[in-house]
Amino acid sequence: MIKNLENAIREAAYYNWQNAGCPQGQDEYFWAMAVEQLNNKNCKSSSCKTSAAKKTSTAKKSSTASCKKATAKKSSK
Repeated sequence: MIKNLENAIREAAYYNWQNAGCPQGQDEYFWAMAVEQLNNKNCKSSSCKTSAAKKTSTAKKSSTASCKKATAKKSSK
């Protein structure tokens, strides 16, 4: 389940980043924006938001490096 959540956050963050014109160095901002969007979409209770935030902090650590690699690949093309 965490892998699905991580993928959903990564996809939302990527689309937010693209819509903002692909600014460099703001991966954490777009990640947090995606987490907030998904929390607002999927959860209405505060306990659900707290649980989702704990899960996403673990997922974020493992995917920050992959986001930076993807951005580096795109900028080198």
